[in-house]
Amino acid sequence: MVGQLSMLRDRRIELRDLLDQHLERAKRDGRENMLPREKAILGELRQLDQRIKEQEAEVERAGSIPQFGQPGRAGAGRSLTTAGQLSPLAFPDQELRRLQVAAQRGEGARIESRDFSTADPLLPSQLFPYPVSAIHESRLLDRLPGYAIETPSVTFIRHVSTTGAPAATAEGGLKPEVIFNVDSLTATAVKLAAHNGLSWEIINDWPAFQSYCGTELYRQLIDVENEELIQGNAGAEFTGTTVGAGPSGMNGFMSTPGILTHDAAGDTGTAVTSLDSIEIAIARMRTGPALAVPDLLVLNPETWSAVRRTKDLYGRFLVQPDPTTGEANELWGIPVLQTTQQPAGYGLLIDTSEFGYVAVREPLSMRIGYSGDDLVHNILRTVCEERLVLCVTRPPAIMLVSGLPT
Repeated sequence: MVGQLSMLRDRRIELRDLLDQHLERAKRDGRENMLPREKAILGELRQLDQRIKEQEAEVERAGSIPQFGQPGRAGAGRSLTTAGQLSPLAFPDQELRRLQVAAQRGEGARIESRDFSTADPLLPSQLFPYPVSAIHESRLLDRLPGYAIETPSVTFIRHVSTTGAPAATAEGGLKPEVIFNVDSLTATAVKLAAHNGLSWEIINDWPAFQSYCGTELYRQLIDVENEELIQGNAGAEFTGTTVGAGPSGMNGFMSTPGILTHDAAGDTGTAVTSLDSIEIAIARMRTGPALAVPDLLVLNPETWSAVRRTKDLYGRFLVQPDPTTGEANELWGIPVLQTTQQPAGYGLLIDTSEFGYVAVREPLSMRIGYSGDDLVHNILRTVCEERLVLCVTRPPAIMLVSGLPT
């Protein structure tokens, strides 16, 4: 009991340190809302506090050393250390023969036991109280503007072009006519869902596993959400240079028609690097139809590593002159979001205030119930789902940069 209490306390320290790291990261990012992983850590921390209080109360009632034996019987209440202090009574046959020979000769002899008593090989291993969790990427949706909708789809009326222009007009002259050309954009919410079944036995025998499975189901869904927002295609999935099978129903940033593109491989010249290519792309967004100023750069970790390792002709790092003084998290003043859902060699520059919205019909939610003959098989099923769609109302506020190093 004491050992388990010590392990729970150590786990609480680890969770507090991990939560402090997340809070520090949230302060740096200017984020006020808690991520699902942070909520899970906080919930686990509260459960640990309650369990530690219960264990401390149990230890206080029973004493620091557990007791064994049946109440009211002889020997009841003996300390566990009593048996551990008993001297072993078994002697090797070789020692007994040596003692017999010495006695027959009338010589003195001393018998010693070189063996020891142990039950360690018979002891069961102790189960760590919580599963070792999988690691997941940060949620892209936390960086994008949202818009709650009350119907399955949403329609935007867009001013796409202008015919005519104002001009200086002479007295009595004909004034120029200006016509605003508009179109409509309708986006239908896409359902992202998954379910998981657990036996009633494991739910009762190990409640921590049920809690973990629910949290992990959320994280798995967020991974798919990130991938759909970045490279989902209503007819296919983006694979780097072409599109392949696997319709998703949602057009991600990379598959949205009308976004700006820039191939870094075409930027040549003396000492031209990937840093130049990204700056050229930023300038093209600012002078484009949306007059966009990007405030988010999404890169694959391998691509971001290659960009950070860019050096000048003297072998000095350009992004971080002294790698020991800190970590570069921005490029040209733009925060960088690393995620493995972004294909390597590609970068997404996004003006999050101008590109549009993520329309949310149903937020991420969880339900518990049965399917088919789950009840007679003692299976309790958890469903996790959401309905949302990426609405890019100004495609020129997005720039896809290709040809970046990896």
